Amino acid sequence: MESAEVRRLIVRHRHVAPMLSVLLAVTNARVTITDLDGDVILDRQAGAAPSDTAVERHPILVDGAPVGWVEGPRPAGAVAAVLSYACAREADKRALAREALDRYRELNLIYDLADQIGSTLETDAVARVAVAEASRLPSGGRGFVRLRGTTGGRLETRPTEDDPDPAIDPDAGILGAIFGGDAEIVNDIAADPRATAAERAYTSLVAAPLRVRGDRIGVIGTISHEPLEYHASDLRLLDAIASLAAPTFDQAAVHEAAMPSPSVVTD
Repeated sequence: MESAEVRRLIVRHRHVAPMLSVLLAVTNARVTITDLDGDVILDRQAGAAPSDTAVERHPILVDGAPVGWVEGPRPAGAVAAVLSYACAREADKRALAREALDRYRELNLIYDLADQIGSTLETDAVARVAVAEASRLPSGGRGFVRLRGTTGGRLETRPTEDDPDPAIDPDAGILGAIFGGDAEIVNDIAADPRATAAERAYTSLVAAPLRVRGDRIGVIGTISHEPLEYHASDLRLLDAIASLAAPTFDQAAVHEAAMPSPSVVTD
């Protein structure tokens, strides 16, 4: 929780601020409340306390981490405990609100993607839609799709004209591990021992395998040259994209295989 949020909670929150005023009045506590930077949020020196009363300093905790301090005689501990509870409740409410927003975005993405992706049966066209949606992850980055080639089984970039990166071995590197395993976030590629030299040209990635009826046909993800912090919400969105894109890629491959070769001339 940021210092500004702690200050707002203590000074202006419609429930916490009045509750704190009552608590301080009832205990007649002399306390000073500060944020992590030492800036004073509230300084109440009206209470009475013997001159030799020991001054205590207690943290205001959220998820075990201090977000502020309460300093004063013995009631300071009780004040810090009450504020810790209030801050934790507020943090939980904000987390739930963020999760609800993430779910809303995920549903919107699924509807939009289903509408766009179902209108074509060309592999590169499907890839363009999937890459565009992967590029819209909240944390940023550039979307990519790699599909297993029909010859050699290497993972090839699609759409073919979008990226000059060469095909990669499906058993090598971070992408190879994700292709053969599960969706994954790697926020520090350089620190990952699986990374290939080509992958180390980037800093962060999030990727998911493309699976159809148990078969793995490729990998989709978002990658960045700049340091990014991908989150579980990004992974959920990417998984949703992968779930919709994979069967469409499979249908497109079947459709393209059934199309007559351009070299075939009909009378």
